[in-house]
Amino acid sequence: MNFLNVKWIFLKEVKVFFGTFLAPLVLGGTAFLNALFIMILNFNGRTNYEDATIVTFVSFMSTIIIAMVIISMGSIVEEKNKGTLELLFTSPITDAEIVVGKFAFGSLIAFIITVFINGLFPLILYSYWQSPFYLVLSGSIGVFLLGVFTYTVGMFGSSIGKNQMISLLISVLIILTLWVLGYFSHLFQSSTRKVLYHLHIFSHYINFAKGVLPLSGIVFFLSGILLFLYLTVKALESRRWRG
Repeated sequence: MNFLNVKWIFLKEVKVFFGTFLAPLVLGGTAFLNALFIMILNFNGRTNYEDATIVTFVSFMSTIIIAMVIISMGSIVEEKNKGTLELLFTSPITDAEIVVGKFAFGSLIAFIITVFINGLFPLILYSYWQSPFYLVLSGSIGVFLLGVFTYTVGMFGSSIGKNQMISLLISVLIILTLWVLGYFSHLFQSSTRKVLYHLHIFSHYINFAKGVLPLSGIVFFLSGILLFLYLTVKALESRRWRG
């Protein structure tokens, strides 16, 4: 893998994102929604730091999913619509380099949202509600992992969709499927129930919000990230051969 090519793809994505309306829309919208949730939290008069922390990071879960789906839904299909994907296919850049470069960009945005957009609110938890630092740290790690995972799902949806709306629907369908699996796991036998529960996004994420760094949750998100990166590369290879 040529990391100069990866760097070029990464910098191109950064330039496009911060040079268009997407940056203020996504980053500003995320900050606004987070502030709105925090205001609602304050009006509810929560004084228990555990409740305040969990509700805050559940709010972050919603905003990071929305933000990363919006960013990722056009990551590849928009290249096709503009005709730049064909140029990438004819250049000395491999499919894996394209995907890794775009993945690095998605990870950067997830980091920016986690640290710089969401960062103010964990400080409020830490100072106002006296929430222990380990709760704030573990919750932030969960937000970042969820954001990167969501971006890779969106990239995969963008690699097989014909336009941004179809890509969006594919991504949302995958996220919703992984969201509801755990809620219906009790309808199945023990072995199937364990598998479905392990695929439940919320059950993994909520542990981070409770101040735990669960090995199962870390493995779930990292393996999911690798899986959808692999599927995205294969989808691009298939599209390349189809022309």
